[in-house]
Amino acid sequence: MLSYTDPPASDQVSAATLARIFNDTTNSYKFLFFLAMLGKLEENRFDDSIRLELREIVIEMLVLAWYPHVYFRLSFGSQDKIAIELDKIGSGELLNGKKLVPSDHERIRTFIAERLSKNDLHRYVPFRLLAPFFNEQREPNSKQSVENLIAEQCDAYFDSKKPFYKFDASRRYLSMHPLWCAYFERNIAVVRGWAWWNFLQYMQRRNPNVPAVSLKLMPPLERESLSNEKRFWNAVLKVNPLACIYSGDMIVDASVIDHFVPWSFVVHNQLWNLIPTSAPVNSSKSDKLPSAVYFDSFVSAQHTALLASRQSMDNKDWSKFADSFIEGLALPNYDSLCNLNELRHAYELRLLPLMQLAEANGFEPGWEF
Repeated sequence: MLSYTDPPASDQVSAATLARIFNDTTNSYKFLFFLAMLGKLEENRFDDSIRLELREIVIEMLVLAWYPHVYFRLSFGSQDKIAIELDKIGSGELLNGKKLVPSDHERIRTFIAERLSKNDLHRYVPFRLLAPFFNEQREPNSKQSVENLIAEQCDAYFDSKKPFYKFDASRRYLSMHPLWCAYFERNIAVVRGWAWWNFLQYMQRRNPNVPAVSLKLMPPLERESLSNEKRFWNAVLKVNPLACIYSGDMIVDASVIDHFVPWSFVVHNQLWNLIPTSAPVNSSKSDKLPSAVYFDSFVSAQHTALLASRQSMDNKDWSKFADSFIEGLALPNYDSLCNLNELRHAYELRLLPLMQLAEANGFEPGWEF
């Protein structure tokens, strides 16, 4: 079984030292710097003659942080400079009126690179990441910084201690150790997985009440299809026409489906959180939280849909859809699901806390059409 507890062993470099680089980590910098460094190495085919520019690594760190911080609104910690820097350069503007596809890294990277001004994100982390390779003890009364000490030790012990890299005189570029380049090339998938696994543990500690943190660190390759969910709602609309809970207009078909609590917070397409609407309404709502004035209408529409679908579908087909409500709302049986009072109580227990959590994580509340 694949385990991300430790990186792969090696007789050329110290995998045990690599395993310690994230010990006692209090911010996101080491995780993102290491992952960004791996990305730049892979981009350059692990060529140990290539010097990596620290500014380029910082840009890649911000690109990696864009989805969890800007798109999914995960917390990096109140003092984390990665999140502060993304906010400072206005990275949220990428979401204003522009369609952003999940794999659009290049557009994010270009936006960040054009706006990134002088910063100190690489002032400490490239040095502190190498601390496990060296003895950081300074001479008594020495005013030498840990960063200067580690930079000197990289030069003096590059061949014996074998740190990941050493610095040029300007400390703007890194020269990779050839043996580490070879190690990363052989083990890139496992080492990257190990680093992401450690980053996930850190982010889960920072976001203990947020659902699906593991799905919010990277962009999804593709949003799941809503074809089954649309089939459910179209079956309902054939026997029981419904008005849009937001606009009041009659819904002709279920071609447009809204996530009542935004998808970017729940990261799922479960039926109990979905409602048909129109394209203008869906565009206006985007990933905002709906006003409380829509709650009763939402529950009533779900109740009507469950009753209508139960009458129009065969038992086997209906139970498949109903089970998603049962599981998501923690109701005991189908009769409870079809009881308006019990359904409303279940939504109060499940949906309202989710909306409060989403608001606490930066999702705009109180949207009305």
